Amino acid sequence: MARLRDAPGGPQVLLRAFLGVTFTYAGLQKLTNRNFFEAANPGSIQSQLHASITLSPIGPLIRLAAHEPVLVGLLIAFGELAVGLGTLFGLLGRVAAAGGMAVSLLLFLSVSFNTTPYFYGSDIVFFFAWTPLVVGGSGAWSVDAALEARHARERASAGVPPEQQAPDLDRRAAVRKAASALTLASFAVVTAAIAAAVGRMSGASLQTSGAPQLSPPSTESPSPGSSKGTAIGLAGDVPLGGAREFTDPAQGIPAYVVRPSESSYVGFSAVCTHMGCTVGFFEPALQFRCPCHGSIFSAVTGEVLQGPAAAPLPSIPIEKSANGTLLADG
Repeated sequence: MARLRDAPGGPQVLLRAFLGVTFTYAGLQKLTNRNFFEAANPGSIQSQLHASITLSPIGPLIRLAAHEPVLVGLLIAFGELAVGLGTLFGLLGRVAAAGGMAVSLLLFLSVSFNTTPYFYGSDIVFFFAWTPLVVGGSGAWSVDAALEARHARERASAGVPPEQQAPDLDRRAAVRKAASALTLASFAVVTAAIAAAVGRMSGASLQTSGAPQLSPPSTESPSPGSSKGTAIGLAGDVPLGGAREFTDPAQGIPAYVVRPSESSYVGFSAVCTHMGCTVGFFEPALQFRCPCHGSIFSAVTGEVLQGPAAAPLPSIPIEKSANGTLLADG
């Protein structure tokens, strides 16, 4: 521990480890979770973008990004992976840290900008956590430090004073750093490909969504005199005491239909009223829980059971037609 403390940039190692692991995990989680790119899933990048448009100060940019959600999702995932691995290995440390700041700022403006009080939002904390690495670089126990030490030894062996330029040696050092970056980038691509393949073959992910999707709506037309609304699926697909996800046809936002009793069905927006994250369904307690800041809502009434959210989840009218089809927004 003393060796780490006394090494130049040694105290930054723990920060590098935390940020590197966190961003690497975040990137792999998106690539492994096949639901992240499925537009109909409430936890998808498409749903998250649409949910953030009205809450974010950069809403017009998010609306533009929503036209190419898969591309945006891939850029975010690979960006987080590149930042995470670069930070973890300490290669091009200042560049990786600057990229981490950019990602954190983007998430802050698009997701957690409206968090009150502000310190409940993790993105602004991550933004400032990157500053020591932007200013001080990777520090000890890093590829950057190893390459700089080798370059210094070569200059010393050649008898080049510190203040004197050595174009050949400097060029060789730059080529080594570029080769190291290319090697790490290749490792990142292979890792991402394996993670994506495993996620799609097994159907598993590092973080799953809260409830299964409804089956496609019945093609049978509602009988004359039946309730009006848009068919979202079959009532029989919603288990007693359970929930199913669907996309609200009126607003295009992620939503849930819940069956609290044998003959009753209720619908709620899945967009947390605190800062716009997508809530998950917790079946044992009939609750919706927000993964961002811990808000809990009743899955029967939508009311807030635990803050920081202050407003209940908006309800969505749900009715069951004579042929067993669920109709929303009637």
